[in-house]
Amino acid sequence: MTIFQNVRKGLIPARLTVAEVYALTAAGVLAEGDNFELIEGEIVPMPAAKHNYHEAMKSALTRAIILGTDAGTALFVEPSVTLSETTLVEPDLAVWPRGIGTQDVRGPELLILIEVAVSSIAYDLKVKAPLYAAAGVRDYWVVDAVRRTIRVHRTPENGRYADVEEYEAHDGVAALLLPGVKIRLDAID
Repeated sequence: MTIFQNVRKGLIPARLTVAEVYALTAAGVLAEGDNFELIEGEIVPMPAAKHNYHEAMKSALTRAIILGTDAGTALFVEPSVTLSETTLVEPDLAVWPRGIGTQDVRGPELLILIEVAVSSIAYDLKVKAPLYAAAGVRDYWVVDAVRRTIRVHRTPENGRYADVEEYEAHDGVAALLLPGVKIRLDAID
């Protein structure tokens, strides 16, 4: 039985906290492979299957970031990131200082968060961007895997980003907090 069937049957409350999600997972009620995010207490299903463009772009970005980071940082692919007591998201890529546990990292500690979009661009821009800004994430990128653009969000203020720029595939985009990471979409595998 999936989490969504359990919610519909009333076995799991419709609104949860991040702590309850971790407790339900530890108890085996939620499976680690369940694809969902917790957005302000509500379970939001995420697609289990990803498009080829999405996976190819995520793989190329992973390689480029690994090559540009040092031993003091850790790159995570689809980690669970706590933004608030009631919001748990799974960005495609996240980098934060080594030594901070996945359940302990918070917005200001994140060095970069990247969402790769094929069909989720509206969700990543309209739902996730304000959540990331409110949590204090200083460098948030939405990479459109089809159009091959990067929309960079910086300077979080009052639940929104004051600085948003879009870059084309031929533009080099440097990570704000990772001096060795510069991405040019037309130059990565």
